[in-house]
Amino acid sequence: MNILKHIGQIALGLATLYIAYITGTGDILNYINFSDPLGEFAFCIFSLLLGIFFLYSGFSKTKLTK
Repeated sequence: MNILKHIGQIALGLATLYIAYITGTGDILNYINFSDPLGEFAFCIFSLLLGIFFLYSGFSKTKLTK
């Protein structure tokens, strides 16, 4: 039941990890034009970190505060 409360964070984590994956493989260049490879690398790293943080918060055992 606790996972159902965090389903949005888990879904966002999977989505951002997919974005990091297609950035790493270069498929995202069909949708976004980066000005240089360093910007593409930073986008990949930041989306990878964001996905990991979302998944960590989605699967954590702490209670949500209201």
